[in-house]
Amino acid sequence: TGLFGDRFVVFSGGKIEYRKAQDVVLAAFRIFHERHPDALLITAWHNAWPHTSADIVESPLSVRAPRIDTATHRLRITDWAFDHGVPADAFVDLGFLTRTQIAPILAECNAALFPNRCEGATNLVAMEAMACGVPVILSDNTGHRDLIRDGNCLPLSQQIPVPNPHGTRQGWCESSVDEAVAHLETLYANGQEARAIGDRGKIFIRTERTWRDFAESFIDAAA
Repeated sequence: TGLFGDRFVVFSGGKIEYRKAQDVVLAAFRIFHERHPDALLITAWHNAWPHTSADIVESPLSVRAPRIDTATHRLRITDWAFDHGVPADAFVDLGFLTRTQIAPILAECNAALFPNRCEGATNLVAMEAMACGVPVILSDNTGHRDLIRDGNCLPLSQQIPVPNPHGTRQGWCESSVDEAVAHLETLYANGQEARAIGDRGKIFIRTERTWRDFAESFIDAAA
């Protein structure tokens, strides 16, 4: 529909927390936007339990945790992005999305970025983006590995283990900001390749990640 005009739109979703690595998204997008002022970052980062977002400060990339608006009890996400160097005119906070709003928003996007440090499952928002044909950038760790196939996304393969002194972060990894920027550059420079990646991702989700396939694989694993 041209909702965002001719902007190159990057989507990021998932509630703000250290595990989801929105700090990496902001760091990568800031660099990308400096090169391409037409880039726009749109986010669905709100959290029904806003206080749990405070652990994002564990990252050296994070200036501070997002503040909570005392009137609305919602995270002040736009302010948080601005504090990390992303201009206000290059950022849109989508708020809480309903199920019927997600697909029309994703249809306007050129890329989706998920540098998550850990996914215990497969990342529902990433699968929604893939199902809508959006070229997706995924961290190659934990649950994301169940989504990564040859050519159906752009994997962030440079993964550095996150310190795990208490044994609660097995398999968590840090993605490379530079690699995330490089993948955004690939999608920006080559629309034909980007569409091909998006199409392969859509086919993968719609043929290999159905409820029937999940149920059958679960039964096989439990047998």
